Parts: sequence; structure tokens; C-alpha cells
Amino acid sequence: MKRVRSFSSELIYTGALLLAVLLIRIIAEHPLWIESAYTYGLYKHLSRIFRFILGRIPFSVGDLIYILIAIWLIFKLFKLVQTLISRKYNRYGFLTGAFRYFRLAIWIYLVFNVFWGLNYNRPGIARQLGLKVQNEPVEKLRKLTALLFDSTNFYSVDSNWKKKVKNRDFFEGAVTCYDNLAQAYAFLDYKPSSVKASLFGVVGNYIGYSGYYNPFTGEAQINDMVPKAVLPFVTCHEIAHQLGYAKENEANFVGFLAATNSRDSMFRYSAFFEMFLYANNELFLADSAAARANMRALSPEAKADLAELRAFRIKYESPVDRAVSAFYDRYLKLNQQPSGERSYGRVVMWLLAYYGKMGRLG
Repeated sequence: MKRVRSFSSELIYTGALLLAVLLIRIIAEHPLWIESAYTYGLYKHLSRIFRFILGRIPFSVGDLIYILIAIWLIFKLFKLVQTLISRKYNRYGFLTGAFRYFRLAIWIYLVFNVFWGLNYNRPGIARQLGLKVQNEPVEKLRKLTALLFDSTNFYSVDSNWKKKVKNRDFFEGAVTCYDNLAQAYAFLDYKPSSVKASLFGVVGNYIGYSGYYNPFTGEAQINDMVPKAVLPFVTCHEIAHQLGYAKENEANFVGFLAATNSRDSMFRYSAFFEMFLYANNELFLADSAAARANMRALSPEAKADLAELRAFRIKYESPVDRAVSAFYDRYLKLNQQPSGERSYGRVVMWLLAYYGKMGRLG
């Protein structure tokens, strides 16, 4: 009888959690409410609290939590295999265990959305800046690519910073970028800060990430082992996630705005370099000859950085990288980004709308 009552309570508890999931999905259908009440309400205050507390700790608390979770999962898997081999299991124990892990998955989903995930459903930066994001003629893409190309070559000349810059220069410099940008757009104010080097080191290279945001601790983690030419922009990109820009194309665009508002040439160069590569890749699909000509005409400094970036990716390419990439692609598609990993490149549409609004595309 006790087992029946216990199993019934398990069902009721699980049902209550599923209702909470349903509530999250209903809220997700109201993007304007999410932006006003969640992004600039609950999330804004919650994220600032996390950054205030954890930003004072010199190492990544989120990475440490991930490491402990990995150890726990390995231990649980070992215990499960041990139980299956010894045949010391029964149907009731199996069902209650399955419910327990199912509920754990639901709790992770709920916490993820309350702490950050609902930002995937907000209208975002296009609405805030009054940008009309749409497909544009190839001619405008050519002009955009040319603008980014010229800026990349111009700022690449001053590349001595790559020999002497340290992590704190990237992190502190990115914070300054947002301080400058917030003077024009108050909603991009970034205080307090919490940007840290990832604890995973070489492992992160094989997984294939340059930076990531931890939605459970509010920290921005940077893989400081990637080529230095991209690190300033990567840092600005991850800070954009902290400000509630969950979609990768929007985080790219906001990071670009921040980095190009810097007085520091390393941030300007890093942003233009990254955006030129995205735009030129899009141009290649429409005019491969023009895209190849752009690559040949890059400055020697930019060519060297591109070669270093390609060599880095080839060096750490592995089955693990491909598996993680496939998983992440699916994750993005489940979170309002139907293009998956190509969402990063969709930033070109935001750039076209932005430069078009400024009248620089003719």
C-alpha cells in the first residue's frame, strides 16, 4: 500500500512539473511581454546578482560545477552498470528511478528558462534599434563586404598588441567597449562584469568552442587558447549573451557594435575581421570570384591571422568536435534558431540592415 501511495505522489509531483513546463511554453509565445517583464525585469536583476557575487571569484564557478556534474554522471553510470550486471533491480525501483531522472531533466529545463532561456523568445536588438532585417540584393552584400574588407585591412596594420596582450586586457577592454556603447544605448549597460578564462583548456579546443555563456551562473567563459586575433570579439560576443541576447546572430551583432565602439584598435580589428569573414562567406554563395578576390587582397597581417585560425581549427578537429557540433546545431534549432550553427553567419542580415539604415550601402 505504501508503494502505491508513494508512486501516486511521484505521478502528482511529475504532473505539477509538466504544468510548469506548459506555463513556460505559453509565456514563450508572448515576446513583447518577455522583453519588458522578463529580460528587463526578472532576468536583468537575477543576472546582475550572479555577476556581482561570482564576478569577484577569479576562476569559473560554472566550469567547476560542470566538472562535478560530469564526475557525478560517471559515478551514476558505473552504479547502473554494476546493478545491471548483478541483476539487483526490480520493476518498481526502475520506474521510480526513471521518474526521478525525468524530473531532474524537467527541473534543469525550468531553471534554464527562468535563469536565461526565455531570452531566446524576445524581439531583440532589431526592434530596439528599429532595424528592418530582411534579404537584400547581392549588390548591397557586395558593398557591405567591401566596407568590412576596408576596415579589416586598415586596422590590421596595428597588430603589435597580439605579442603582449594578456587575458585581463581582453576582459577589461571588452567591459570598456560596453561602457562606451551604453552612452548611446542605455539598454546595453553592462555592470557588474563577470568574464573569465575557461577551466577546460585544451579540452575546449577539441570540443570546438571559443567562448560560451553559462546560463546557470551568469558567467562568460572565454577559451583563451584560440588565436588572439578573434579573442577581443569573442569576449564582446559572450558579454552580449550576458545582457540577454541569446540568439547567436544577435550576440554577434551586439558584440560587433560594442567592439567597433572601442577606442582600442585590437577590438575594432577583431570585430571587422570576424564580420568580414561572415560577409565574404555569404558573398561566395552569390559571387565566388569576388569573394576569392577579396581573400587575395587581404593585408599580409590579416592573411597571417586567417592562416593561424585555419591551422588551429585543423589541428583540433576530431570526432568529438563533430559530435559536439551536431549536438549544438540541434540545440540552436530547438531554441528559435532554425539555421542551427549557421545562425552565427546570419549576423550579415543585421549588418545589412544597420549599414543600410546609416545610408552607407547606397
